[in-house]
Amino acid sequence: MRKLSQSRHQYPVRPLCRLLGISVQGYYKHNDTSSELDILAASIVLFCMYVRENEHLPKSGCRELYELCRERFKDKFTIGRDKFYNILRSNGLMLRRTKYRPRTTYSGHGYRLYEDLINTAPKFKPVRNGPLVVCDITYVYTLEGFAYLSLVTDAYSRYIVGHCLSRTLGTEGPLNAINQAIDTYHRYGINISNMIHHSDRGIQYASKEYTKTLLSNNIRISMTQIGDPLHNALAERMNNTLKNGWLFNDGNLTFEQAQEAISKSIEMYNNARPHKALGMKTPMEILTGKSVNPLMNYKHN
Repeated sequence: MRKLSQSRHQYPVRPLCRLLGISVQGYYKHNDTSSELDILAASIVLFCMYVRENEHLPKSGCRELYELCRERFKDKFTIGRDKFYNILRSNGLMLRRTKYRPRTTYSGHGYRLYEDLINTAPKFKPVRNGPLVVCDITYVYTLEGFAYLSLVTDAYSRYIVGHCLSRTLGTEGPLNAINQAIDTYHRYGINISNMIHHSDRGIQYASKEYTKTLLSNNIRISMTQIGDPLHNALAERMNNTLKNGWLFNDGNLTFEQAQEAISKSIEMYNNARPHKALGMKTPMEILTGKSVNPLMNYKHN
């Protein structure tokens, strides 16, 4: 049709339509529609560039732009979402997702590094609650920037025995988490004497204050010897399970809201989520032998 339109000054439209086997009315209707779509597409591009100006909404996403265009052009906005995205894509207006992952482990410190007591031959595997906890720190997106979640997990029951969300990567977060873990074990009457604490070689876990807390509770210290995440695989899986399974890592919560959401998520993880590695029991069932699944309190109205 475009070539036919370009040739109409040289050749009559009607004979060309007969030659191509299309009606004159069909040609003009298509030509007018194409012109309208071209005008709409150009208008969309200009408007979206205006919206993305620095003083307006420079990081507005496709969904926001789509809704703004619907409001702007009203009845003239006759295209669907897919066509709209194609217009943005063909004009270089799709946002590039840059996934920055903050570094949570700094091992270039002067503190003592302990040997790995877990990744041995044969590999150490706990046969009850208490002989082994795995620990790690992961980042959480909040409205105020990155926050850092310290987790302490019982390796046998998969129960999260301690956690703490901190604004910084200091020792305070992991220290609060391990103290909470010690209190949890005491509350359930589980002996932790000679327990192994396994972590990476980060400065938080190697600091004097942290190691003093462990040693004063007769807890043995184990650290990965290389940067391979598989050497602390359970702790890494715990990070992913929580962050991918619950809605606190989208960057739309304040720090305090994220704290509350994480606490509720961990409560549900410990008490309500069946775990494949536990024979579809919950961590609480393995830790205490009792089922207190809060989801069973559901009543249909």
